[in-house]
Amino acid sequence: MSVRYLNQIASPADLRKIPEEELPALAREIRETILSTVSGNGGHLASNLGAVELTIALHRCFDAPQERILFDVGHQSYAHKLLTGRYDRFSTLRRLGGISGFVNRAESPYDAATAGHSGSSVSAAAGMAAAERLRGSGLWTAAVVGDGSFTNGMIYEALNTLEGSGLKVCVVLNDNEMSISKNVGGLSRHLSAIRTSRRYFAFKLGAKRLFSKVPLIGGGLVRTARRLRDLIKRTVGAETFFEKLGLEYIGPVDGNDTVRLIRVLEEAKTKDGPVVVHTVTKKGLGYPDAEAHPERYHSVGPFDPEKGIPPAAPSGFTAAVSDALCRMGEADPSLTAVTAAMTDGCGLAAFAERFPDRFFDVGIAEEHAAAMAGGMALCGLKPVLVLYSTFSQRIFDQLWHDVALQGAHIVLCLSHAGLVPGDGVTHQGLYDVALLARIPGASVRSPASPEEIPDALRDSMNEEATVSAVRYPKGASAPLTGWTDEGLWKRKSFGSGRPLTVIVTYGRLAKNVSEAAEAVFGPGKRGQAVACCLSRIIPLPEDDAFRTLVRSADRVLFAEEGIRSGGVGESLASADWTAGIAVAVRAVEEPFLPHGTVEELERMAGLDPASLAEWMKEQTGG
Repeated sequence: MSVRYLNQIASPADLRKIPEEELPALAREIRETILSTVSGNGGHLASNLGAVELTIALHRCFDAPQERILFDVGHQSYAHKLLTGRYDRFSTLRRLGGISGFVNRAESPYDAATAGHSGSSVSAAAGMAAAERLRGSGLWTAAVVGDGSFTNGMIYEALNTLEGSGLKVCVVLNDNEMSISKNVGGLSRHLSAIRTSRRYFAFKLGAKRLFSKVPLIGGGLVRTARRLRDLIKRTVGAETFFEKLGLEYIGPVDGNDTVRLIRVLEEAKTKDGPVVVHTVTKKGLGYPDAEAHPERYHSVGPFDPEKGIPPAAPSGFTAAVSDALCRMGEADPSLTAVTAAMTDGCGLAAFAERFPDRFFDVGIAEEHAAAMAGGMALCGLKPVLVLYSTFSQRIFDQLWHDVALQGAHIVLCLSHAGLVPGDGVTHQGLYDVALLARIPGASVRSPASPEEIPDALRDSMNEEATVSAVRYPKGASAPLTGWTDEGLWKRKSFGSGRPLTVIVTYGRLAKNVSEAAEAVFGPGKRGQAVACCLSRIIPLPEDDAFRTLVRSADRVLFAEEGIRSGGVGESLASADWTAGIAVAVRAVEEPFLPHGTVEELERMAGLDPASLAEWMKEQTGG
């Protein structure tokens, strides 16, 4: 790949020196760099390929970092990184110690806000614009929002605040899949071409300036022209949703035409207050297979760009959940499945195809999904809400207010629990256990392998609880071997005699704990160790066998793949029935872990077999 421009761009100021006629060549160079890097490292591909021209235009028109550019979700920011001095580090994308696959304040002053979840950008932009108004700076703030994020209610709360505020916020709608309004057909395209042309904007701006200069009545002429325009729109029913909210609206405009986008954004910055710029981009542009199958190239692992990515069926824990839900749905017509834009990511495509009337994908609206599941439960259905673990942070209030408080019962499946590779700090599944432990009447199960998923789902569905959660990691994990099943937990012994060390853990971490215990408590080494792998972690097992074992120990060690504060280890240490027993906890101490492979993150958190073995030695006398 030949590089002509990117190695010369240390900041957007360098971008603005490139002649407009050369910008398409720069866009091709950016696409080649993104494709080359993502095919080697993995990452989000289709959305980034589609947003190249839009990002170039934004950095030509907004003086970042003084004028902030926010990216909702942040996974479409690869071109932004390349244009803000990170080309020389772009090959480290998503690797430990390298640059993030999302925007991150700690990485660059050009990343105005760390992001990873949908819906918050317009609210943050409103707050930043309010600060600039109080400073009297006159600076603009831009928020780039994909059409998918417009299913998140927080966006509408922010738009409602912007109306009439006078805040200098430019909301750029990156429409790459669905239509926001019904402006279709030849007339709409014709009017759009006129509205976004260079001559139209030059005429419009010139007319505004001319009217404004007319003594005494200039301002009135401008306002009259605007009222006439708005009257015509209302009369013919051509107002968009945004205009009905009272917001200025420009578009739709071809979001892959850099020069036209520059004219549009220049026009937007002549407004006296908030404005919505509606762009239409092509996902996967520049890589034919991604253009044809954008859903397949949303988030990818390393692949050969010459061969592309073939269709993939769910595997590991995801496949086990998919199969179990389909079997349960076949046997029970009251079972429903609800998700928030995660049909494929959570393995629900098969359920959706077999039971379309009982499947509900509500878009990126996790809070609504949880409350909707609660409503279903109150009317006799058996809802299963399936999300990524990281999004459980968004639904705490709904689980508390709309499920537990109502006495309803739902099953909550949390994929990507524990340490999550690649996506980084915003996607680590380390917080769900601590959150769910605060929900009255909740239970949580953490299967150690996909083979345990069917029993976990069945038991969760049939128990008396409010929220019955089943959490599991991304990928797969081998079944536990050599462990004795005790119902709500499994056990495995190492060595013999005294002292007795009881090691408690759960989920896939049992494999690492077993390897560490084998190395530390082999025959004749440090007495006996009994490892316990809990299948239900909230509440802790109440059977006599588990409590008797714990109380008979000389020491208890607890290891978990989650944050220490509010975790299961702290619950065990503070339980009244463990009073007087020394419980040492190994958990994730750093609440904001970066991106890396699972193995790298395990070492960083001290949860790999070697680190666990050293910890066990320290706790048992060095």
